[in-house]
Amino acid sequence: MRRFFVLALVLAVTLGLVACGGDEPAEPEPTAAPAATEAPAATAEPETTAAPEQKEGDAPAKTVFTIDPARSTARYLIKEQLANRELPNDAVGETMDVTGAIVLDADGKVVAGESQIVVGLDSLTSDSDRRDGYVRRRTLQTDQFPNATFVVREMQGLPWPLPTSGEVTVQMVGDLTVKDQTREVMWETVIQAGPSESTGLAKTQITFDQYGMTKPSVAIVLSVVDEIRLEIDFTVVREK
Repeated sequence: MRRFFVLALVLAVTLGLVACGGDEPAEPEPTAAPAATEAPAATAEPETTAAPEQKEGDAPAKTVFTIDPARSTARYLIKEQLANRELPNDAVGETMDVTGAIVLDADGKVVAGESQIVVGLDSLTSDSDRRDGYVRRRTLQTDQFPNATFVVREMQGLPWPLPTSGEVTVQMVGDLTVKDQTREVMWETVIQAGPSESTGLAKTQITFDQYGMTKPSVAIVLSVVDEIRLEIDFTVVREK
């Protein structure tokens, strides 16, 4: 009986130990830390390409021809019939009040914004004071419009590079303003080329009507044609 009691006690203790061991929660396994994600490599900024440095010698060259007023003359020629002459003759008025310049770029093209010829009309003089007075007061109205201006836009037929000798024929095209009227005009121009200066003669023709001008009308003048021939004898100096 005693042995049975001892065995039962041992068995109860053993079962109690087993029961206690089974109720103890298992220790959780440590969770591994997430692997570090590599930061994306920084994208290198594109290198800035430096603009090529412009040297003074790279600037477009210009060639300037300046009119020498001391050796240049502008004139008009108008065919008229006078009462005291049997045949028509040319009324000619001239002035040396001629200024301006023609500027060419590196390709030999006219720089229009810098190329013009200006003629002072108030100083036009012919062989008749009466005619000159009428032309100034009535025809040209020089008190209001003292100058005629020709803006050069093109030199057709101009060889490039420019010759330094010989004869050159070109057509000088641009806008001629007389009084308050502007019209496109072409001057037939013959140039005697030189290394530092050149001479030449430019000719064109306009009409009284084109520029709203009044024909001379005095007793001695029987008739005047509508066409007015214009000429410029010029000397230009090439700037270095």
